[in-house]
Amino acid sequence: MSVLPKKRHATFSFFILIFSSFFILSGETAFALKNNSYPHSLNDFPGYTLAWGSKSKKSKKTTEKPISPSVTPDSETDTDDYVDPSSIKLNVPNRYATSFFRTIPDALLKAIEIGTPDSIYEAVSMLKKADGSYTESEKTLLYVAAGIMRIVWPTEKITWEIPEIIQDNAYVGAINSAEKGVYDSSTGSMDFLTLVLPSLVLLTNNSRNDYYEDAKKALALAEKINENSVLVMYLSGHLFLRMKDNENAMKYFEKAWEQSSEYLQTSYAYAQSLFSFGRFSEAAEIALKFAAIYPKDMNLLKLCAKSLFSLKRYQDAELYVARVLQQNPADSEYILFRAKILVEEGDFIKASSLLDVYARTDSTSRDYLLLRSRVLSEWNKNIRGAADTIEKALERYPDDLQVLFMAAKLAAASGERIGGKTSGELASAILVVDPENAEALEISIKDLIEKRKWEQAYSISTKIIGKEEVSLESKYAHISICLALNRMTEASRMAKEIYEKFPNEELAVQAYLEVLYSLGKYSDSLALIEKLLPSASSHLKSFLYYRRSFLANGEQAVLSDLRSSLIANSRNEDSLFRLYKIYFEKKDYRRAQYYLKQVVALHPANEEFLRLNRELEVLIQQ
Repeated sequence: MSVLPKKRHATFSFFILIFSSFFILSGETAFALKNNSYPHSLNDFPGYTLAWGSKSKKSKKTTEKPISPSVTPDSETDTDDYVDPSSIKLNVPNRYATSFFRTIPDALLKAIEIGTPDSIYEAVSMLKKADGSYTESEKTLLYVAAGIMRIVWPTEKITWEIPEIIQDNAYVGAINSAEKGVYDSSTGSMDFLTLVLPSLVLLTNNSRNDYYEDAKKALALAEKINENSVLVMYLSGHLFLRMKDNENAMKYFEKAWEQSSEYLQTSYAYAQSLFSFGRFSEAAEIALKFAAIYPKDMNLLKLCAKSLFSLKRYQDAELYVARVLQQNPADSEYILFRAKILVEEGDFIKASSLLDVYARTDSTSRDYLLLRSRVLSEWNKNIRGAADTIEKALERYPDDLQVLFMAAKLAAASGERIGGKTSGELASAILVVDPENAEALEISIKDLIEKRKWEQAYSISTKIIGKEEVSLESKYAHISICLALNRMTEASRMAKEIYEKFPNEELAVQAYLEVLYSLGKYSDSLALIEKLLPSASSHLKSFLYYRRSFLANGEQAVLSDLRSSLIANSRNEDSLFRLYKIYFEKKDYRRAQYYLKQVVALHPANEEFLRLNRELEVLIQQ
């Protein structure tokens, strides 16, 4: 028997392998080979994973070994590893490890991968056959397209007939599993669709989280295969959102939206992400656009309401809250939300009624207690009742910043401790968590001013004044601190600035008059007071009489101005305290105590006022 040379032997073996494979293949595959329409390799047959150049008995996972240029036909190597240079090279495409869809045009597959309704409709139109004679791969693609539409784009219509799948496969299995709320990890990650389809479960099941890392890796691989896939971007956004990585979620939702801004699902996801990052105007613009198209979509209506509320467009926000409650009158969250809007609008009667309705369901929620305390303090003027309410909130939510702030604000207004803490202590608790919280800094400054701790107050106030947007209240407080520390130049400059800018604002007028007096410009100060008194509000009039008392001649004129100040505003603590000092110097201790007790009533936790009152008690008893 003759022995063939190694080179001829290898070539002969190669063709034997091709022809033997031809006869065992199905009729469809043989037809494809016969018509030169089979573009890939034996790896492309369903159920076949044959690595060229590896031994046939090896595992399917065996990978192709690269041929070294130094290897020649005469080299001492295993002949199974040798490839004849004259043989035809069968190129396996990089996009797919397997090709169940080998007969499907690449453009059609890419359209499915993009995953938008338009691209899916385009793919289906390319697939449709009048006689319905679909191959299994074509049936599978039609089934997959319908599954993506049902799960990802539920507002879109499926316009094609979904063929019956005789035999289940990885693609059909992934769709079915996702619809049952299960992440199918058995797809084998053979191609783009087997990498992506299991992650559809992100849209059908919110409870499970044991597959996140697998989904993250699979979607990252799919993105490398097709970086323009809206489907991958949208699912990746949901995955990162579930993983509480809001920045990456935002990035992927934005990418998906940029390519599919005409669709509800991607637009809503992006708008929600914008809202979470405080970009309320952009979120509202998108939400309002789609609410006009889908007027009964509850998620859109709620996003419109939240975004508009955050933009302080309270009347517009209430309209969308009302539309939510029309569809679901028992939605307690939005009953409370409407009460919140009404409080902001100052409609306390309606807000109070809604709070009563909500309290039947829950009287201990944080938002309910916050709103109830606001209604009590701002409408009923029941500071004690408001303090008691917020004290309950502090017990339940001791670390909540909004609760701490409301408690600090009420403690400052009442001069009492709430939860055993002063306004300054409550503000300090906020500043530990949020050192730049402007409202907490203002309360802290007010507390330090009350305690006459001027240097500390100046240090904090300087931080606030250095910011771009500074309230008039903060500027007034800073001027008062500067005057106490004899920083006249700084106080004068700021007082002149705010008075020229806001000549009709009471705080600006007060600051300017105090600076004029401190600079010894008495005639200018008196002239301005006389000019303003006839048309001044009660509150400002009380201040003007108080300031004029320092310019009056004689004790009777001083006392007259101070009494006029209290007629205009009986709670003017500056006038009350000055009367206490006048009568104390005259040794009229009972009258002095009469006025001092009213100051203590306004600031019951102020240690200095309490000390002075104790001293008076001793003097009266002597």
